[in-house]
Amino acid sequence: MLHRLVLGWLLLCACLGAQAAARELTIGIEPYFTPRLLISSFQPMREALERTLGQPVVLLTAPDYRQFVRRIEAREFDLVIIGPHTARYAEQQAGYRATLIGRARLLSLLVVKRDGGVRQAADLSGQTIAMPDSLTATAMLGEEWLRKQNLRTALRYFDFHNAAAMAVLHGDVAAAFVNKTAFGHLPPEVRDSLRVLAETRSLPHMVVLLNGRYGPEERQRYADAVAGFVNSAEHGESFAGKLGFAGADAVREGDLDVVEPLVAELRRRLRTE
Repeated sequence: MLHRLVLGWLLLCACLGAQAAARELTIGIEPYFTPRLLISSFQPMREALERTLGQPVVLLTAPDYRQFVRRIEAREFDLVIIGPHTARYAEQQAGYRATLIGRARLLSLLVVKRDGGVRQAADLSGQTIAMPDSLTATAMLGEEWLRKQNLRTALRYFDFHNAAAMAVLHGDVAAAFVNKTAFGHLPPEVRDSLRVLAETRSLPHMVVLLNGRYGPEERQRYADAVAGFVNSAEHGESFAGKLGFAGADAVREGDLDVVEPLVAELRRRLRTE
């Protein structure tokens, strides 16, 4: 009888372990490109994580930044990859735990037509400037730069960085602020048609967060799997460098303190939407 009870317990544990291993890991990715391009770019990471973790991995995003933030607030993702100010917001508002931070720096590039008439910042006075979504750090950094230049401009916001860049080429705006990483990911013919006029100050870049329901051991397991991919010699150049990581390290206390003013502005803009 005891033998059968022990055997039954072992079988139950094995079944529960198999179910846990088979449970999907949902990864939410900041929508800085169109969903199709974004998800396809992260496929190598998804496949590598599935092999390492031995469980299905599902990539998710949202049609725009606001909807993505709302999904974070609802704790819909197991793991989130997003910029620094929204990462801190996710910690404060939804109990996510910042686990990894990219080694690259986040900054905004002011781009104009290479053969256009804008040669210096003063030429933008009275012009329309394109921005990615107003909730992004890129847009906030761009707005800050314009204020410091004392330029009077009109701002036009787009859902995605590449849409803001294309608005310059189409002649809809005089210039655009685009995340440096996103600019490097544009098609070569688009990049070659644009010229970088200025750069903003920089911030920490992409952050990986884990849902607060995970304990320390589970968080470490998932963090090790992501870092193992991002920091690998095989994928570091092809993936991480292009997508804002350039390698990743464990988040240290104080790493995100510099973005607190942007977090306050993010909260204000979310309240007024």
